[in-house]
Amino acid sequence: MIKTRTFLFLFGFLFLSSSLVMAQFTVIDAKQLRSYLTGKKNAVLVDTRTPEEYQQAHIPGAINIGPDQMKARAARLPRNKAEPIIFNCR
Repeated sequence: MIKTRTFLFLFGFLFLSSSLVMAQFTVIDAKQLRSYLTGKKNAVLVDTRTPEEYQQAHIPGAINIGPDQMKARAARLPRNKAEPIIFNCR
């Protein structure tokens, strides 16, 4: 079960160009996240923690891309600029 106090979720849109630019952010709660994860809404979930932390535990379906890897691994993110990307960290 996902607990709001455990995770901080940022809902953002990434505009992919020569560099990544964060355009808009909204904090979402566990209920909103659950809506995305159960398929009621479409989104990509990115876990920004270290690979070691990700291996210990992560939300099913999340991809692991650390902040320092974002540009190099941008191909794993949706090209559709309207598709939401949800980031979670510690």
